[in-house]
Amino acid sequence: MKRGPELNYNQKLTYKSEWWRYFGEYQYCVDLLFKSITAGEITVVALPLAFLIRHTLELGYKMNLIELEKVSDLKAKIEYKGKSAHRIDNLHFEFENQMKAIFKKYNADKDVVKQFNKLNSKLTSLKKLIHKLDELSYAFRYPVKNDGVTPNFDKKAIEDKTDVINFKEIKELYDDSILLIKFSTDVVNDIIEKHEKK
Repeated sequence: MKRGPELNYNQKLTYKSEWWRYFGEYQYCVDLLFKSITAGEITVVALPLAFLIRHTLELGYKMNLIELEKVSDLKAKIEYKGKSAHRIDNLHFEFENQMKAIFKKYNADKDVVKQFNKLNSKLTSLKKLIHKLDELSYAFRYPVKNDGVTPNFDKKAIEDKTDVINFKEIKELYDDSILLIKFSTDVVNDIIEKHEKK
């Protein structure tokens, strides 16, 4: 029997300390999980997968905000501790503000703004779905809220769909949204270069 190459089990973590690397590894993990699950397996990985998607968004927002504020003349509000540190609704708001400031400052082409708005509508929808179910980044990780007692998801009637997550819908929104998060700084760089050539 032919064996594949040995896995590289030893990983030097100090080489992984950049925001883009964290984002990239979480994104890769989400993609890998979606590609590898079959049939009913989604049932047994729903919570970890939902958390990985949520955390990938959070890392992507923060990664972008750190870079975008350097060229927007607008300080981004990024929390690193407390409940606010994981609120993707706040991070999304900051991301939109940064992009709008950059579009205005550098007179971005209308087609670029239109494409941003199209992808951002998908990102907004994904953010709303995830945020509704897991506002503070507890619900997908723990069975109880941070008080240690209150369930994150109350038992509801079978016909109540407020706590249902549709991974087909999530995957479609995620695939479009991740493009915006992953390439926003590249687009901003192009906008700035075109502005400076005028």
